[in-house]
Amino acid sequence: MTKIQDDDNGIDSVLLTVENPVRRKIIKQLSKEPSYQLRISKELGFSQQLVAKHLESMEDSGVVSSQMEASPHGPKRKEYLLNRSISLTIDFAPNLFKARVMEFEPLPELDLPGTSGEVFRMLAEVMQRPEENAKLKPLGSLIKEIDRKLTTIEDEKSVLLYLRHLAMKEVSRAVGGHSDGGWDAKVINQLVDENEKNLRETFSGLRMSQEWVRAILAELEQGL
Repeated sequence: MTKIQDDDNGIDSVLLTVENPVRRKIIKQLSKEPSYQLRISKELGFSQQLVAKHLESMEDSGVVSSQMEASPHGPKRKEYLLNRSISLTIDFAPNLFKARVMEFEPLPELDLPGTSGEVFRMLAEVMQRPEENAKLKPLGSLIKEIDRKLTTIEDEKSVLLYLRHLAMKEVSRAVGGHSDGGWDAKVINQLVDENEKNLRETFSGLRMSQEWVRAILAELEQGL
């Protein structure tokens, strides 16, 4: 299942964890493999006390977890591993603010559309191969293809955000030519906050005169 959080508490919790550069480096290290305090300290060049402090904080927040593992040179030691899989996105510009935390668990939805469904089927096919050695090369190729697709999606998103920005500038220009007393800002905010409604419902929600609404709709329809 994929969990998406748009509430401030969920976003703030993740931001508080990753805002510190030391914690980000520890997370990056743990993303490669589980590790323990002394090794993390040596590999990152931080004191054991500093690493221990941040590991404790991240364990309290649930980002990392720990377990006791046998050590080849002495008593058992505490091994740390990443406990959550998270994607954090924040988009902001004039007339735009969207923040989202997406937490994805190991097993995704089975009813997947488009590219995701195709990749899922490819992965399932590879996993069904009986010999483990026969899986490595196709899995490597699949991971490379997934990374390529993710880059394509991110590039397309940046273009769409830019086009949205241009569209909102046109809305602002069109509304500004017909409004008085700050109505343009109210119209734009209404479009942003209630984008699931059509334009006619949006303007009606502002309780403006029918003549003014018709004039704005006519100009928007011509310009957009």
